[in-house]
Amino acid sequence: MGAWIFNALLAAAGVFVGGLVTTRAVVGLIEDNAPPQIEVRDRILAHHASRGLVYPPEPRLKRALDVTGALIGLVVTLPLWVVIACLIWLEEPGPILFTKNAVGKGGVTFRQFKFRSMTYEAERHTGPVASPANDPRTLRCGRWLRRWHLDELPELINVLAGTMSLVGPRPLRAVLVDRYLEELPEFADRHTVRPGIACIAQIQQYHISPADRLRKDRVYLRRMSVGFDIWLLWHAVVTTVRGSRPEAESDMTETVPPTPGPGKRISC
Repeated sequence: MGAWIFNALLAAAGVFVGGLVTTRAVVGLIEDNAPPQIEVRDRILAHHASRGLVYPPEPRLKRALDVTGALIGLVVTLPLWVVIACLIWLEEPGPILFTKNAVGKGGVTFRQFKFRSMTYEAERHTGPVASPANDPRTLRCGRWLRRWHLDELPELINVLAGTMSLVGPRPLRAVLVDRYLEELPEFADRHTVRPGIACIAQIQQYHISPADRLRKDRVYLRRMSVGFDIWLLWHAVVTTVRGSRPEAESDMTETVPPTPGPGKRISC
């Protein structure tokens, strides 16, 4: 019986690996979603240059915290990567990873890695749009991945590469940032530091307007420190576990005047 089970598992693993090899040859294992046109990237960079931005110095040991935390996270969660890859591919054979062409420090566009949580080519008929709550294009396993933020595990690679930090303003897609900068030029202020996996806005609210997001990110820029990063990481874990966001907690942010700007709501 033991040999039969072993052979069955071996055969299933062989089929899965064969499927991945075929997928890689046909569509690739990474879906590069809506890479922005050169004109869009140039406009974003021009907006940042015209603002005369002041880039605050990175707190001492922040990079050490990022690298250490990312390495530990990768080692601890590596078995989950295999499980997640299987779940995604079995529900819908196709790319396992998804890249969000996001805006980072200085307005530079970079590829933000995530596990694919939506159907392949979900924006084929709509073009780049923000994902609303209860998006019908989300895979069944994708809902679970998003609930526990497991789709964000590949962002640890971005942290090691230096394009992201564990904590910082949440990176947003270049095509959307391009629109927000036209209506809210101050939105560039949030790109004076590396974007992060966790941030105040993500901990408190998932769907939020660009103006409110900027207000919360400015709070982080004023209070940025390794100690504050650790505190926010702890709150991010607590928020994920309990499945609700502590919007009523006064110690999570500071009272600052609202920033005028567009009222659209965007998701993290």
